[in-house]
Amino acid sequence: MNNKSNFSPWLGCIADDYTGATDLASFLVASGLRTIQLNELPEHQTVLDISQYDAVVIALKSRTCAADVAVADSLKALKYLQSLGCGKFYFKYCSTFDSTKEGNIGPVIDALMSALDVNSALVCPALPVNGRTVYNGYLFVNGQLLNESPMSAHPLTPMQDAKLSRLIEAQGAGRAIEVNHAQVVQGRDVLINALDKASEQGNYVIVDALTMNDLAVISASASKFQFITGGSGLAVNLAQEFQTLGGTLSPVESRKRQNSGHTVIFSGSCSTMTQAQVEKYQQTHPALQLNPLSIDNKQQSMQDVVDWMLENIDNGPLIYASADASTISHVHQTLGKDYAAELVENCFCELAKAAKQAGVQNFIVAGGETSGAVVQALDIKMFEIGPSIEPSVPIVTTIEATPINLVLKSGNFGQPDFFLKAKRNLSCS
Repeated sequence: MNNKSNFSPWLGCIADDYTGATDLASFLVASGLRTIQLNELPEHQTVLDISQYDAVVIALKSRTCAADVAVADSLKALKYLQSLGCGKFYFKYCSTFDSTKEGNIGPVIDALMSALDVNSALVCPALPVNGRTVYNGYLFVNGQLLNESPMSAHPLTPMQDAKLSRLIEAQGAGRAIEVNHAQVVQGRDVLINALDKASEQGNYVIVDALTMNDLAVISASASKFQFITGGSGLAVNLAQEFQTLGGTLSPVESRKRQNSGHTVIFSGSCSTMTQAQVEKYQQTHPALQLNPLSIDNKQQSMQDVVDWMLENIDNGPLIYASADASTISHVHQTLGKDYAAELVENCFCELAKAAKQAGVQNFIVAGGETSGAVVQALDIKMFEIGPSIEPSVPIVTTIEATPINLVLKSGNFGQPDFFLKAKRNLSCS
C-alpha cells in the first residue's frame, strides 16, 4: 500500500502547550513517523507539502486556561486535523497531569470524544524515562506520589491527589476504568483483551506503566482506540499500528541547522528542576532575574533588560523569572496571579523580538507558558523536529529561508546542567 496516497497524514495530535507538543513530536519522529508541528490554530493557514508527513501536531496554549476556552480551541484543532484526513487522534497533556479539580483535561477529552463519536479513550500520562510512572492508577514522580512530589506546590496547578481516576472524574462527565500493571506485563494479546473489556465498562481507560517497555506494549495495543490521550510516551510505538495499516516509515530529512553563534535563554518556569538549572548556568554565564514587582513599579524597565541582553549577547545571556514558591506566592498576593504572569510573558515576548532583530537564531526557553509566548512573539507558524538534547526535549527548526533553532523545555525536564548542554548542542554547526 502506498504511504503517501493513503496515509498522509495519518495521526492528528493536539497538545495543550508548546513544550508538550515538541515533546510528543520528538517521540513520533524517533519512532519513524514523519512529523510537523503547527504553532497556531490553522484557521487561515496553508501547510506546505502536508502530504509528506505522517503526523501533524498542533500546539495550543490551553493548559491553564478556562475549560470552555480549552474546549473551543481543541475542537477547532480537531476540525482542522479531520479536514486533512487524519484517521487517528491524540490529545497530549503533561505527564504529571497538570490540572487541578477545576482543570480542563476532562472537559477537553469529553468534547473530543463527542466530536469523534467515540465512547472511550485511552488515558496514559506515564513517561518513565523522565520518572513519571503509573501504578494501580496512581501517578508517581520519581518514585513519589504526585501529591507528595514538588508538583504539590506548583504555582499554577498544585497537585493534591495522585489517583488519576479521581482527578479525571472530578473534571469530566465520564467513568474511569483502570487496567493494572499485571495485565500490561502479560503482553499484547492479554492487554488488548483487557482494554476491550475496560472500554465497554467506562469512558476513560487508565493504564499502568512502570517502564518504557510497558509503554511500547500499550502503544502497540491501542489500535482499538481512534482517540488516545496522555503524555508523550504513549507515542513510542504507534508506528507499529501505522505499518500494520500499510504505511511505510521513511522519516523526512531535517534541514541542516544554521547558527549565528548567538544563543539566548529565557526561563519562566518555577519548577524545582528549572531553579537548579538556572543556578548551575549562572555560575559561569551572565544571568538577569526579572522581578514582576519591579517591572510593575517601573524600577526594572524593559529597555534596560533589552540593553543588558544585547550587551551580553556573545556569552549566552540567561534572563529568568524563575523563583521559589514563597517568592512566587508573595508576587501573586501583591499583583494577582494572572497580572503577574502577563507582565512576565510580555517581557519575554519583547526580549524575543529584540533578540531576533539583533540576528539571534538560537533560543532556549524553559516553561510551557513562556515557550508559547516566545514562539508567538517570534511569529513561528511551524517547525520540524530535530535531535533530542535529552528525552522529550528536541531541537526544533523553523521552515524558512533563515531558520531559527529553538529548544522548548518543560519546567520539570532535564538535569541541572541542561542549559549548558543545550547551548553546546545549538552551537554545533
